[in-house]
This record gives sequence, structure tokens and C-alpha cells, in this order.
Amino acid sequence: MGDGRARLRRKLAGLGVGACVILVAFQALAQDASTEPQNGAGAEPRAGQPSAGYQPGFIDVFGRFIEDSAAKLNSQLKNAHETLGGIGNQTSDVAKGAVDGAKGAAGAIIGLPNARIVTGKEPCAASANGAPDCRAAADAACRGKGFASGKSLDTQTTQKCPARVWLSGRLPADGECPLETFVIRAVCQ
Repeated sequence: MGDGRARLRRKLAGLGVGACVILVAFQALAQDASTEPQNGAGAEPRAGQPSAGYQPGFIDVFGRFIEDSAAKLNSQLKNAHETLGGIGNQTSDVAKGAVDGAKGAAGAIIGLPNARIVTGKEPCAASANGAPDCRAAADAACRGKGFASGKSLDTQTTQKCPARVWLSGRLPADGECPLETFVIRAVCQ
């Protein structure tokens, strides 16, 4: 009894597939008939141009939208590649430096058991060569949150300009606006 039902299901499934194929074929024929020239002259539209009576459906419009978007994106990527071609080496050096910095920060976090990350804004002192020395600032940020010591995780550098410079509307001269560096995140222990 179960074998007869299985055969009946297969036959019905086959009939359903056949009906779908016939429906798709009729739709294709109807679309072909609607896109033929109606003026009887038999004039062929130019390649890539739809005929005068053609009305695109959703699939056609969506397909054209995707093609246009892909072409525009490709064009923008080519322009960006050409623009950045001259500074590619500098960009890769900066990226390598950022990766090295991230590896160092990850190593600092892994190397400190029971470490916590704190946020704040502690100014870094200037070292003898003028570069910021943020070790003491990281320790101060951690001590302010109740920890014994810390290491700098993230810094922020800003220009400290007098108000008269910004009000004048001109660019600041060299040395007129010193740089200040702050520890804004630190790993504390």
C-alpha cells in the first residue's frame, strides 16, 4: 500500500514540474511576442536598445541596477588605486607600524595577569629628545583608579593653540601651537 502512494507522489511531482515548465515557456513566448515591433516595418532596434513597446520588469530593472552599481564601484576603485599609487609604499609602512603596535599592545595585555583596562586623560611628559614619554602618565592613570602600575594602551595627540590663532582664521605658524599627548587608555595591574 505504501509503495502505491510513493508512485502516485512521484507522478504528481512530475506533473507539477511539467506544468511549471509549460507555464515558463508560455511566459517566454508572450514576452517575445510583446517585444516584437508593432509598426509592421520589421525595423530592428539597435543592439543593447530595447524596442519602443518594451516595458522592463522588476528583474530587468534590478539587473541593470546591479550592473551599473558594479561598474561604478569598479571605476571608483580604479581611480582610488591610481590616486594612491604614488603613496602606496608610505601607506604600507604606516600599516606595518600599526600592526607592530597592535602586536605590542596584545603582548602587554597577555603578559599582565589580572590586568584591567582603564580610561582617562593623563598628559604625557616630554622626554629629552622632545618625544612624549607616557610611562609616568599611564602609571598615574592607573593609580587614579586604584591600581599599582600600568602600561599605555592608547594615546591621543592634540594641538594646543592660543585662541587668537583660531580667531584670526589663518593657519598656525611652526611652533605656535605645541603638540600635547595624553594617555587615554591604559592596562593596569
